Amino acid sequence: MTDNNKVNNGVVEAPAALNLDTVEREGGNTKVFDFVHNGRRWVLLSPMDLDWQDIISAMTDPLTFFRRTLPPEDVNEFLDTPLPLWKMRLLVDRYMQHYGVPDEGEAGALPR
Repeated sequence: MTDNNKVNNGVVEAPAALNLDTVEREGGNTKVFDFVHNGRRWVLLSPMDLDWQDIISAMTDPLTFFRRTLPPEDVNEFLDTPLPLWKMRLLVDRYMQHYGVPDEGEAGALPR
């Protein structure tokens, strides 16, 4: 019997095609995305470790993006630091490219 098998009333059920409770992450860019702004180095969390629904929402809302991708202890300080729109867009674009996250148009085609 494997880890994926389940015993239900003494009957062994076949394993699921995919067990998300035991699967390990494979491949992908695991290098941290960091940047310097206002003399400080900031680190954004990998979208691969965040809830997919948060990432879909964050793709169309910059405030949600930073609230989800910054470590919680850094959010208020970052949001209180002035940042021109063009730099914010560049930052988000580079982050998405770094991790291979689809752009807004592609995200609209993802199932919800």
